[in-house]
Amino acid sequence: MTNLEKKVIGVDVSSKILVMSLENTDGKQTIINVCNNKTDIERSLKRWNLDDYKIVVEATGSYSSKILYYAYSMGFEVYQVSGLSIKKYSEAKNQISKTDEEDARLIRNFGETMEMLPFEPKKENIEFLDQELNLWQDLEQEKARYSLKLKSLRQKPVLNKEVIKHFESIIKRIGKDIEKLQKRLPELEDEALKESKELLTSISGIGEKTALLLLVSTNNFKNFKNAKAISKYFGVAPRMYHSGNKKITIGKCRTSKGFVRSVLYVCSWSAIRYNAQCKALFERILEKGKCKKVALIAVCNKLLRQAFGIINNKQKYQPNYI
Repeated sequence: MTNLEKKVIGVDVSSKILVMSLENTDGKQTIINVCNNKTDIERSLKRWNLDDYKIVVEATGSYSSKILYYAYSMGFEVYQVSGLSIKKYSEAKNQISKTDEEDARLIRNFGETMEMLPFEPKKENIEFLDQELNLWQDLEQEKARYSLKLKSLRQKPVLNKEVIKHFESIIKRIGKDIEKLQKRLPELEDEALKESKELLTSISGIGEKTALLLLVSTNNFKNFKNAKAISKYFGVAPRMYHSGNKKITIGKCRTSKGFVRSVLYVCSWSAIRYNAQCKALFERILEKGKCKKVALIAVCNKLLRQAFGIINNKQKYQPNYI
């Protein structure tokens, strides 16, 4: 859907430089290079009127967070578009060259022709929680890695006691760091987050850690219009492939949210025992001859749909709800 109520500033992002593409009053493209820091970003944005321009930014994780945050804070209408969407749009446009200027122009064209959801930044406490949960994930992985090394080392016929003590001290230190982190988490939860967490934990199969992880990852479910979008985001939505005489293949769409997906997969083990709807779904899929792993991924999808419905309706999980 074309929306030309406001002119579009397309922003291609790198760690140090932002390349901005916009049309001037004569309808000609203007390219502006801006340093990716607060001072230069705000100085550049002050050139343009809030009522005349909207900003479309390519999502590149931490690198794009500054322009998104500062533009939103200054009152601009801000949108975020994934790199994959720009890549596919470029292919549709038969774009063969790739430069920062061309990418910025493509992002601007995308913003002029496509309908997007406005960007809404996370509240400060949710942003802090997001960073804490990422740290928790890293610590857990580090602890598992050193524990595996220690287990392997102890299989040797001759052991160096100093090396063993070193590994044990590292594992102990990481364990203490995780305990400290877990004590900090409740301090960052506001009333809205606590209420949403209480609603999610009413679902059989979802615990406090999973509930908090889902709420932080989805910005308290504000970034999604429907449950299907959430399933796609976490990579548990079914995928169909059918081309010519090739057989239809049912799988799941892969995303970068591997940690959340792995946590949901563990939750599915409890859900097939205690969540009546998930249990029925699991058994129904197995009866069709599907493997257990496919059935468990379907249960993950079901849990996300239940979570979205509960947060949307502000009601606790009801096992016998029709």
